[in-house]
Amino acid sequence: LDHYFHHSNVAPFIAKRLIQLLVTSNPSPRYVQAVAEAFRIGDITVDSTTFGNGEYGNLGAVVAAIFTDPEARSLTLDFDPTHGSAREPLLKLLHYTRSMELSAVGLEREVNLWDIRRKLGQEVYN
Repeated sequence: LDHYFHHSNVAPFIAKRLIQLLVTSNPSPRYVQAVAEAFRIGDITVDSTTFGNGEYGNLGAVVAAIFTDPEARSLTLDFDPTHGSAREPLLKLLHYTRSMELSAVGLEREVNLWDIRRKLGQEVYN
């Protein structure tokens, strides 16, 4: 397992997936590289504060690199139509139903979403 963990593709892979999950669906290559470098080095210093302990794969350093990067905090990118996070189809549906205050009919406790897998292309626990 150590061989797989220290493979050269692991740091960019983890960096890109975490950025997509936490900040934006379409990160720039520079952003991915900066976060991958924090993964490899194991620490990052921001405004005289050091995050991480210097060990390869330190997630504290990775998360700090993700949230302190200029691309994550830039206000000008908020107006860019290609910047932001795309939600999964199921989450989009759940957010919509909550905002519309959808409720169950009759004595049922839950809202039935019949054949949701075919309509959304995504299973609930897939």
